[in-house]
Amino acid sequence: EVAGAPALSPPAEAAAEAGELLAAKTAALLVVGDEILSGATADVNIQAAAAALRAGAVALRRVTVVGDDLAEIEAELRLLAATHDLVITSGGVGPTCDDVTLKAVAAAFGTQLAPSDAMRGAIRERLSGEGSPSDARPLADEVVDKMSLLPAGARLRDLPPAPGARGEASGAVQWPLLQVGHVFVLPGVPAFFAAKVNGLVAHLVSGGAPVLKRSASLSTPEVELAPLINRLAATHPAVKLGSPA
Repeated sequence: EVAGAPALSPPAEAAAEAGELLAAKTAALLVVGDEILSGATADVNIQAAAAALRAGAVALRRVTVVGDDLAEIEAELRLLAATHDLVITSGGVGPTCDDVTLKAVAAAFGTQLAPSDAMRGAIRERLSGEGSPSDARPLADEVVDKMSLLPAGARLRDLPPAPGARGEASGAVQWPLLQVGHVFVLPGVPAFFAAKVNGLVAHLVSGGAPVLKRSASLSTPEVELAPLINRLAATHPAVKLGSPA
């Protein structure tokens, strides 16, 4: 084992083995990508994750954005995995040299990447085999080899197709979801991420008590309402009150 590496969660492993739901009240999201930090790409996955988790009664407690740096991804994963019931990653799982998320997940849990015959079969079937586009070109061996490397102990979880899903969203759920303990590794492409995170929360996670929300639209300026809001917050500490302004 590697010093500082979080242990694979026995409840998470047992749930995955039995095909049961992972009990989770808190979650963290790790967004990976130099393109996000540089401003070249606008992130929309945070909102998708927050909405899906809220609907599943799982509290999103922390969001961290890091670049395509192996050591930084590993360090953040260790922290998030040690302090949250569920960790979701976004991005860094493609076939190019800058896609290092899977390697970081393996390092964070003190394990190694290993070839996965199941993943290799899924790649061949969906990208270059029967059912792939007629004009699809055969994948280079090095691409298949890299994308078939998974953290030792990882599990591939299948999701049922989402009702009414079409196009990219439909194709996304045909790919198995990668689970390592209580960490789920998702792609960064927004359409794929949204389909995966909704399927994950709906079919693989059991959240806590539902969160009830009430809102009121008023024409009164916020500065005039502030004293009332502050008094209500002090009187009802278990209720979150605020203004979206």
